Order: sequence, then C-alpha cells, then structure tokens
Amino acid sequence: MKIVKQFLRALLFLIIMGCNRQNIVITVEFPEQSEVNTLIYSVPISGTSYIGFSDTLKRSETGKFELEMKITQPSFITFWSEVSPRNRVKLLVESGNNYHVSMNSQENVQITGANEMGQMLYLTLPNPVSVFEVGFMREIFPDTMSLISAHEKINDLKQDELSKFKELLDEKKISKSFFNLVQKDRDCYYASVEARFSLIKTFEPVGRGVKIDDELLENLKKIYDQHSPNDESLLFSSFWIEYAIHYIEDYKQFIQDDFSLQNFQDLMKSGKIYTHFRDEAEKYLSGKALEFFQARHIHYTCIQPRSSFEKDLISLFEQFEKDYPRSEYSKYLKPYISKIIEYYQTIEQPFDQAISFIENYETINNLEEAVKPLQGKKIYIDVWATWCGPCIDEFSNNESLKKILTENDIQQLYISIDRDDDDQKWKNAIKYHHLTGVHIRANEEFVQNLRILYSKNADDPYVSIPWYLLIDENGNIMEERAKRPSQLVAGEKLW
Repeated sequence: MKIVKQFLRALLFLIIMGCNRQNIVITVEFPEQSEVNTLIYSVPISGTSYIGFSDTLKRSETGKFELEMKITQPSFITFWSEVSPRNRVKLLVESGNNYHVSMNSQENVQITGANEMGQMLYLTLPNPVSVFEVGFMREIFPDTMSLISAHEKINDLKQDELSKFKELLDEKKISKSFFNLVQKDRDCYYASVEARFSLIKTFEPVGRGVKIDDELLENLKKIYDQHSPNDESLLFSSFWIEYAIHYIEDYKQFIQDDFSLQNFQDLMKSGKIYTHFRDEAEKYLSGKALEFFQARHIHYTCIQPRSSFEKDLISLFEQFEKDYPRSEYSKYLKPYISKIIEYYQTIEQPFDQAISFIENYETINNLEEAVKPLQGKKIYIDVWATWCGPCIDEFSNNESLKKILTENDIQQLYISIDRDDDDQKWKNAIKYHHLTGVHIRANEEFVQNLRILYSKNADDPYVSIPWYLLIDENGNIMEERAKRPSQLVAGEKLW
C-alpha cells in the first residue's frame, strides 16, 4: 500500500510538472510611460494569431504587467497599450519559457528571455499589420513588375531574412524549433504578399467584366498549392488570416465560371455576402482552419460600422455554435451578438418623445436653411453617419453632454450624411443610440454644401466626420471646429 501511495505521489508530481512546462510567463513594462495602466494582448486560441481576440492586464504592485498562461503549441502574442495602440510588439512564444519585454516606443523595445536575439531580429523584419496597407505593395513591387520578377524578388527577400536567423542558429543563439517557426511564418507572409500582388493584377479585368489572364490564375494556383491555407502549421502566423481571406473571397470567386461582379455587388447590397462567404469557406477549408476563419469572419463583420448590426450575423453565430459547441472563440463573439439582438429589440420600439425631425428635411439644401427653424438659441451640431466608427464612439458621452448643453441653454442638432438607401438604417441608429435632439439627413446638395464649408472651397471639396459646429442665436457660426463631446465631458470649454 505504501508503495502504491508513493507511486501516486510521483505520478501527481510528474503531471503537475508537465502542466507547468506548458506555461509561459511574460513580464511587460513601460519604463518611461507611467500613465500606462492597461496592457492589451492578443489571445493565442489554439495557437492562432488575430488581434481581434484580445484580453487586458492591469499593472501589478511591482509596476509591471505579468502574464502567465498555458499554451499547447507555439504562438505569436501581440502586446500594446491603450495609451499607444499603434506601438505594438509581437512575441513568438513556446511553452515552458519566460520572457521580459520593455516597451518605450516602436524603436526602443528590449526583449530578454528565450531566443532573445531571435526575438529582437524578428522585430526588424517587414511586419505590416496587413499587406493591404497603403503604399506597402508598391514599395516592394512597382506596377510594371512581371510575375516572374516578383517571385524572384520575394524569394530573395525571404532567403535574406532567413539567412540571418540561420546565423543565430549556427551560433546556438536560437533554438532549432524557433528557427523552424520563423521559417513557417515567413513562408506564410511572403505567400500572402505574392498572392496579393497577383490579385491586384486581376482587379482591373474583373472590374471591366473581361476574362482574367490564365497566367495570373495559374500563378495564384501555384502559390496556394505550395502553401495551402488548410495547412494547420501556418495558422500560428499573424498573416494566415489575410492569406485565407484572399484565397476564399477573391481567388476562389474569380475562378468560378458563373462569377460576375454584378452578382457580387447584389450580394453585398442585400446583406447576404456574409452568409455567402461562410458557405464558400466551408467548401475550401476544413478542421481548425475553417473554425478560425469562421470565427474571425463573424468578429470582423461585427466590428465594421457598415455591417455591425446585420441580422444575418445572429444566425451565422448560432450555426457556428452548433458546428463548434466547445469553441474557445465563442466568448469573444457573444458580446457582439448580444448587442445585435438588443439592437433589433430596440428599433421595434417607437421614437422617444425627445427625438424629433425637422419638417421636410429632404428639401433643405444648406446649413443656413437647416439652422433657421432653431434660431433663438445656440445650437451644437453633430455631423455624422451610421458607417462612421468614431462618430458612434462619441455617442457614449451623450448623457454627460446633454447636461453640459442644458446648463448652457444649447440645443442639439444631428446632421447625417447617410445616403438615401440608408434612410431606415439612419432612423434605426437614432433609436438604438438614443440620440435625443433634432435630426436631419442631408440630401446630396446639402452634403456638397457641407463639403465646401468644411474644406474652405478646396478644388476637391470634402468633409471629415465626426464634425462639430457651434451656432449662435442668430444662426451664425460661432465655432466651425467645435469641441468633441469627449473633450467637453473631459472638462474643455465650449468656446
């Protein structure tokens, strides 16, 4: 009996030690930014990498951020703060290792711990958030470059990068497993870049409705055959998701015999495009790749202002839960779906009595006509649209803003620049965000008037929203660039 107990203790010890070896410990500090109180990091669900699935950490008593988590496979984790969201550090982690990251700026990052020299070298690589980034592709490839030349350049760039990691490997400054992971990541990155380069060349014939050159399609097939989006060893790369999107939403659409741009646009207009891409993904992806793609597809659609309240997202998520009842991704999707359900419950209710519309607003053609019915009191104007994310973000300050405006005897006028076919979406947004005050949806002539006013009669008039104005009792502009609600709530003066 004593021997059995000793055996069980030893077994328990080995199990605990095995679990501990799967843990990673990461310490992050901001030596020169004491105002950073929250650290945001991407959660490597099943080893995947997508910054949309993220969590937060609060500063510990030591003044640092300490993260301990269990991982079952190598992963990329990206860190950033609420103070400097564009200052991001990407760390390639393996189970059982410890890491320390010191962040001051994008140019002043220090990483110590496992494979530290490899981690620092990785930070020097071209690592855009997306190969969609403006000017990024043209920086590498001019429009006139041939497919063969592009392929050769990509291979040279990749081999040049990997040779530096090979030197570290030969000098035993990084592990073989770390080197192999970097190699896989760069395979995915440059496959995505090359596919994007070829796809850019297909957009012109697709737009004109003519046949795509066979050489382009053959080149894309070769890329996707060599580095299959279904290869689960690529899922850890932060570039896989974009690679898969181009594969499903571009390449696999273009090669279909019945593809037409008009049908594609009709799907977008009807809101059925999201279900369409879900169905397309099921044709060409499987296993973990399909689960990750579907989860990201739902999440990304939910966070886009133009599609954040599409009703189809509810059924998409319900089907996702049926297909993957134990999916770790679901917890990151549920809050968005709950908001959509709440949205449809809210818009079925009548308008609040504190919400009104200027009579015959469709016939108002300029700002002077818009403020005329409200003369006699100052007016705080909010120029917005349902598709404008920053506009929507400012609505969270409305309750406090109302108090400030009431104390100063100021009316509130909302001017939407949504198009005619978004009229119902505009009215629904007013209900959902509880935008008490007076409303107008500007017609095209009025929108042009706003463009001219905003851009000071520029040759190519434009308007940037959200835009706020303050009008006096006589209908004259007091503040052409008035403070945002968030600024007023923070204590800045109206004028």
